[in-house]
Formats: sequence, C-alpha cells, structure tokens
Amino acid sequence: MYHNDTIFVLLLITDANIKILSIWAIQNQNKLYINAVKICFMIDIERVIKVVDWLIFEKIVKSRKDLALKMGYTESSMSQILNQKVPLSERFIKKLSILDDRINIDWVMGGDGDMLQESLIKETQVFYGGEDFEEPTYVPLLPISAQGGSLNDFVVSVKDSDCERVISPIRGADFAMTVAGDSMAPEYPSGSQILIKKINERAFIDWGKVYVLDTCNGSVIKRIFPADDKDPGKVKCVSINPDYPPFEVSFEDIFSVYRVLLSMSIK
Repeated sequence: MYHNDTIFVLLLITDANIKILSIWAIQNQNKLYINAVKICFMIDIERVIKVVDWLIFEKIVKSRKDLALKMGYTESSMSQILNQKVPLSERFIKKLSILDDRINIDWVMGGDGDMLQESLIKETQVFYGGEDFEEPTYVPLLPISAQGGSLNDFVVSVKDSDCERVISPIRGADFAMTVAGDSMAPEYPSGSQILIKKINERAFIDWGKVYVLDTCNGSVIKRIFPADDKDPGKVKCVSINPDYPPFEVSFEDIFSVYRVLLSMSIK
C-alpha cells in the first residue's frame, strides 16, 4: 500500500503538470513527490504496453521492432521507453495512437474511458483485454495421420483430454490431424495439419470436395465423387497428385466421413 500522503499527492498530479512536478521533485529531492511521480509514470506505461500488445495482437504491427520503425524510433529507443528507462512523452503517445483510429488517446494519456473508442469497438471482431475478447479455440490433434490409422479406433478408445490440443483459427472443427504422403500435394502437403468435422454422409455429400474417410483399412484424405457406375453404395476417391490413380470404396467399409475445413502448413 502507498503512504496516505503519497495518495494525496497523486490526486494533485495531472497530465498537464506532471512534468513540472517531476522537475521540482528532483531539484528539491522531495522523496514524497518523486515517489508519486514514479507511480504516475508506471500507470502510464502499463496503458502504453497494453496498446502495444493490442497492436501486435491485431497484426497492425508485427513486433515491437516493427512498431519502432513505424513510429520513427530505433529499436533501442523503443526498448528504453517501454522499460521505463526514459520518461514517456506526449509526442510518443500521440504517434502511438495514430497507428489505429480505434485507440482512445484520452485513455492512453490519463485513463479516461476505454482503450478503444466506443463508436469503433463494434467494428473490431476481437480486441485485446476487453469483454469482447474471444478465447482461442482448441481442438484435439489425433495421434494418427490421414493416410494412416483408423479414426474409429481412436475415437472409441482415447479421450479428447488425452490428446495434444492445437489452436483452430476457425470454429466448428472436431479434430485436427496430420497429413502423411504426397498423394494430395501440393494443396495438402505431407506434414501439414488439417481441421476436420464429422458429417452425416447418408444425408449429403458435396461432391468434388476433400474429405477424410475412416475406413476398415485406415483413414484416407481424398476428393470424393460418385462411383463411375453410379452405384449409390460406393464413392470414388481421387488424389490431387496425378501420379496416384483413383479408387472406389464401399460405404459398408466406411466407419465415418469427415469434411476437411482447413489445411495448415509451414511454408
């Protein structure tokens, strides 16, 4: 807790006179005022750091180094400011605030209102540190690969809680799994992760789209088409890589069908 006199001094300090008080406190070696001024700077830097983190989260800047370049500072100068080695300036805060018109400069300067301007908050789908912040979605990463073991064996015997979980950039996915082999390259390269959702294949299949079929011989990722002989009890599986010939699978040998929603790979 702060000393009562310090709290009283804080009430006297405003953004308009904090610089004057800082000089006076240092010249007169007044520890009470020095302590109060330091507290004000600490509060200011916390708000600034929150804005910096939000700018990075929103991908307006890539990093603190990128932020420094966009604001006309060196990386070293930015580090000194954010680590409180040098005091904040009104010029710095103004340059920070104009990076995005949603930032409320009154909040950054003095804590008035909210970090983002109310009239623009609704335009932001996700923002850092507010009530509308959306927690990332995680899905279980199956310890088998598409073009490998059976999903049915996994779903029956292993709990979701036993799996590694990965962040899903989209909602609605049931599982993530790793692609093995190059039959679906280049769109689904070996080692990439796919997000999948179980569907009712008896109700509807969107022909030509990519699915994971969980069959008695393991799981396969393929584009699905009607069988050549139009037999409703079979589907035709086609690879993207032309080096792999198509083949047909009977629904009797399919445990379940999963629609591929998204592929994630490191380029």
